[in-house]
Amino acid sequence: EISSCDWSSDVCSSDLEYFLAWIHQIKTPITVSKLLLDELEDSNTAEHLKTEMLYIDRYTNMALGYLKLINHEKDMDITAVELDKIISPILKRYSRLFIRNHICLIYENICDKVVTDAKWLSALLEQIISNAVKYTKNGKVEISFDKEKNRLAISDSGIGIRSEDLPKIFDKGYSGFNGRLNQKSSGIGLYMAKRIAHKLSITIDAESEVGKGSSFFINFS
Repeated sequence: EISSCDWSSDVCSSDLEYFLAWIHQIKTPITVSKLLLDELEDSNTAEHLKTEMLYIDRYTNMALGYLKLINHEKDMDITAVELDKIISPILKRYSRLFIRNHICLIYENICDKVVTDAKWLSALLEQIISNAVKYTKNGKVEISFDKEKNRLAISDSGIGIRSEDLPKIFDKGYSGFNGRLNQKSSGIGLYMAKRIAHKLSITIDAESEVGKGSSFFINFS
């Protein structure tokens, strides 16, 4: 159970307003850079730059979401949401990384609906999917929904998580051994995913085995 102290912060409201404004401002040159990159001829350098720009955009959005979470932002619109309309745009955004990492995607459109906030659920699922892509090479990522259990599963055949790291992966700042191997790991993403799940009154669990992959389960109430 998450207590109120988990959300405490030494950042004052003026600091939050500054960082929120900065993030919104930096998104403009990011968008312009992406448009300019799209005009470049296909090459290994252009492809690499586009991938790095995807990461920059991803981490900027993550920072924005984190500030909203610690600022107790209550902007939620609870409604019946079709899962495929949340998942498909995320997969499209990461299609370049699926191709680059030689990942086979196993996914069929999910027409089932869940009652939640679409924006926050999208942020949660993007974190799980982006991790699956980041830690998988020459493997597969599978996304499925168990209607009877009302549970979404996101599994990969990536490097997996050590058993001693697994209980701590949702802790703030904890990146574990795999995170230290991958310098792009901040230890914030899964912490945010857990807090978003709490905000949406859903639960998220994980299973993993080193060398065989990981599975994350999002259980809707």
